Amino acid sequence: MLPAQTRRAFTLIEIMMVLLILVVAGAVVAPNVLNMLRRQRLKSAAESMRIAWSRAHVKAMKTGRIQVFRYELNGNQFSLQPWTSGDEATEGESEATNGFGGTVEAPDATVETKKLEDGITFAAGEAKFQARASAVETSLQNAGTAEGGQWSRPILFYPDGSATDAYVIVSDLKQDAYRINLRGLTGTSQVSDEKKLDDLLAAIQPGEVTP
Repeated sequence: MLPAQTRRAFTLIEIMMVLLILVVAGAVVAPNVLNMLRRQRLKSAAESMRIAWSRAHVKAMKTGRIQVFRYELNGNQFSLQPWTSGDEATEGESEATNGFGGTVEAPDATVETKKLEDGITFAAGEAKFQARASAVETSLQNAGTAEGGQWSRPILFYPDGSATDAYVIVSDLKQDAYRINLRGLTGTSQVSDEKKLDDLLAAIQPGEVTP
C-alpha cells in the first residue's frame, strides 16, 4: 500500500507575507482607482449639463415658452423655469400654439432646481447679452435672485430653437475641469476635453461666449 500523502500547511510567516503583498498592492492600486472614479464623476457632471441644456432646448420648442436656465457661480446649483411675459401671464390656463401646427399646455411656473455632485462647482461662465433677453433679465432682477449664492445671467432657450450664446466651466477639488459650450443659433451644446481649470480660464478671451 502506498503511503498517504500529507498536505503541507501554510506557516504563519507565509500567511503574513501574503497579507503584506495584498496590502502593498492595494496601496498602489487604490489611488489610481479613486482618481479614475473622481474624473468619471466630473465628466458625468459635464455631460449632465449638456443634457440639461438639450432638455431645455426641446422643452422650449415643445411648450412654445422661453425656458430660463441659471447656475450658481462658485456653487453647484442650477435651475430651469419657464418665463411668461405680462401679456402671456393673463392667458391663464389657455392653450398656446407651439409654431408647429399643434397646441401646447400653458406653462408650469415651477422652478426646477438641481445640484451637481458634491465637490463639483461652476467655476466660470458667461452668457452673451441679447436685446430680446433684456425683459427677462429685468423681470428676474425685480423678482430677486435665488438664495444660496451669486446666480448667473440667465441663459435663454427660445421656442424657435435658438438660444443664448453661452458657456460654463465645471471643476472639481483637484482643479480638473470641463467647458460646456452652447451655440445660440442652433441651441446645441458640446463638452470640451478635460483640462486643468487654470488652462481653461487662461484661454478665455475678453467678452468671449462662443467656442
